[in-house]
Amino acid sequence: MNSNHIYSGGSDGRIIRWTLDNNGKWNSEQIVGGRTDYLVFTLDISPDETLLAAGGSYPTNRNANYVEIYDMKNISAAPKKIPGFISDIGDIHFTNDNKGFYARDNSGHSIRYSDLNTVKEVIASKEKINYLEISPDGNKMVGAGNEGNLYIWDLKNNFAQTVYKIDNAGRGLTAAAFAPDGRRIIVGNTYGLLRIVDTGVVIRELSGHTSAIEHIKFNFAGTFMATASKDFSIRLWEYGKPEMPPMVLSDHDWVWSVAFTPNDEQLMAGINSVKEEIGKTNQTIHAWPTNIRSMSDKLCIYSKRNMSKEEWNLYVGEDLPYLKTCENLPENNK
Repeated sequence: MNSNHIYSGGSDGRIIRWTLDNNGKWNSEQIVGGRTDYLVFTLDISPDETLLAAGGSYPTNRNANYVEIYDMKNISAAPKKIPGFISDIGDIHFTNDNKGFYARDNSGHSIRYSDLNTVKEVIASKEKINYLEISPDGNKMVGAGNEGNLYIWDLKNNFAQTVYKIDNAGRGLTAAAFAPDGRRIIVGNTYGLLRIVDTGVVIRELSGHTSAIEHIKFNFAGTFMATASKDFSIRLWEYGKPEMPPMVLSDHDWVWSVAFTPNDEQLMAGINSVKEEIGKTNQTIHAWPTNIRSMSDKLCIYSKRNMSKEEWNLYVGEDLPYLKTCENLPENNK
């Protein structure tokens, strides 16, 4: 993405556009105000950044649901409504050619394609699909099954299906994401276990989370992976070094979703804001710096010393020359 905006939607029906100013402050612009006739569960922006799709729940008639399409060049205009969906819409993903999108609905038992005008069911699943994502090249789609099965559909070959049994205990898969190479898939389950899967074979397990994985997201550079969980935590993994312990960024409430800013400088998270309240405002979106310099600027307020050389090698990298992360403190490179 080239845009400097982040969009968020919620069960209050609102859609908000966030813009980071030169002082490092996030400013919000309400695109859609609070409403009860439509609840927003998922958003996606077309690759050419001209359209914003919003899906969720239409409480008035759940069997006559629709997707809203917003023109990003005239974002305040009334959206185009595309009907033809059943029950809640859980995922929306635009195709790489900008000509349509796939959506998961019907309590996870249906995947539909829309050409931005009409809608048709392209996949019907007996097993509930809890999560859906498209590969970076746009050729395949992965689904996380509620009975422990991982589904891969070939979008260029009439949705030819491949199924892998990932969890033999039948524990539901709750999230999945293609690795940057488009071959490996990272899968999370209801117990918080992450697995790296290559052609159906689990090649590595990543432990630490203790409850359902809600979202898995790579940064745009493909170097870091963020995982969000109902165990009140976000973990940031260095994908090329899975043996390294992840950085734990949050421990205050359920984390529903994560997204990196287009420049990879920050990680945004949507929080189930029940346990934490500042003043009288629920803090539903949090942001953390993911750039070493940005992080050090914030942490140096509290730090009493710079990293040691050993700590630098462990947490930053042996291949990078030692630097003072806090300019106001003496070096500690012994």
